[in-house]
Amino acid sequence: MRILLAHNSLYFPSYGGGDKSNRLLMQDLAARGHTVRVAARLDQFGPEAHRKLLEGLAARRLWPDKIDSTGIRMMLGGVDVRVLSRNPHLRAFFSGQIHDFDPDIIITSTDDPAHLLLDVALRASRARVVHLVRAVVAAPFGPDSAMPSAAKTAALGRVDGMVAVSQAVADYARRWGGLECAYVPISLLEPGECPSLGHFENRFVLLVNPCAVKGISIFLALADAFPELEFAAIPTWGTTAADLAGLKRRPNIVVLPPCDDFDKVLAQTRVVLVPSLWAEARSRVILEAMSRGIPVMASNVGGLAEAKLGVDYLLPVNPVVRFQPEVDELMVPVAAIPDQDIRLWQEVLERLTRDRAHYEQLAAESRRAALEYARNLHAGPFAAFLETVLQAPRRRDARAPGHTAESAPEGGLSADRRRLLALRLKRTGPPAPKLPSGDA
Repeated sequence: MRILLAHNSLYFPSYGGGDKSNRLLMQDLAARGHTVRVAARLDQFGPEAHRKLLEGLAARRLWPDKIDSTGIRMMLGGVDVRVLSRNPHLRAFFSGQIHDFDPDIIITSTDDPAHLLLDVALRASRARVVHLVRAVVAAPFGPDSAMPSAAKTAALGRVDGMVAVSQAVADYARRWGGLECAYVPISLLEPGECPSLGHFENRFVLLVNPCAVKGISIFLALADAFPELEFAAIPTWGTTAADLAGLKRRPNIVVLPPCDDFDKVLAQTRVVLVPSLWAEARSRVILEAMSRGIPVMASNVGGLAEAKLGVDYLLPVNPVVRFQPEVDELMVPVAAIPDQDIRLWQEVLERLTRDRAHYEQLAAESRRAALEYARNLHAGPFAAFLETVLQAPRRRDARAPGHTAESAPEGGLSADRRRLLALRLKRTGPPAPKLPSGDA
């Protein structure tokens, strides 16, 4: 298959879970013999942003194969990556990639909430379009959406296939969007062995992306309640200046920079906190930490229960139930954050940091469950899904309007497509050979 990913975000180097998951998925598809191209962009455009991109790549001993008036081209993990960096004409850039590459499949995702690239993809003369739902907050429907839109929901009804990052998200899309949506694993781990890093003597209680919707209020309250413990925070896409100020006011919180090799951070981490307050779709960091034998305390929202794989601890929070009609300085929707009761969080953290036997038991259970799950985690099922999409007529050519939640078939696929997918899954075989990550 010729597969084009529409990545309306920074593809590499990047630290967001969805960006990283898209990169690993594309690399595994390429390793399985598919021809894969990525059309990506920088957060900002222009000469300065272009220069910083080149410097960041050079620091990782990566150099573009070509530099032109739009940006750069490079091969990364077997994937042909095109990055728009020098001008802001994103739609024209992506349209040119479709014309030049002539893909069989165009993959879009919720990193494109305004549908700038999805709208272009749906106009492609030949390609099927498959949409990845990686975040319900960016979906244009349902009670957890930051920006509901009937028009954007209708546009999603024209795609040829939709895949969710968890069963919880697939169920949400069918219930609230009336959209056929299948759960297929699309968040892979980095290739290679997962080292055992969880130790009772490790320094940090860690939170990645400290911000309002990720539960920074719980993190700060726990840091205040345990002044004898060392906490660490890694700011990424959601951390505002006010969040940083709150972190730096606590003498027992260390602010760490994002890094390509997350194992360097996990090797110092005792417990990982994932106290998200919005409907989290899943969570990369949970599987990454558990596979290294590091206990995770996570909130019982969205798809986090699936990510925890039945291992303790899932803890209660008062979740976000509404968003303000505005965005913050980082263009993230502003959520109304409810008050939180952290007593159970305190009890669990106290036990994990004072009871060595319990810590080591939970660390071993976490690692065992995560490695068992990861053993069969690869792009084969997703490639099988794409094959079923290719064998069906294009939906926007043949499908009548008026799709509703009640008409969505059980399981998110028609009976014919479910049978085809079942056959394809039987043929996917063992996981692909381990791949180089493309990192320095």
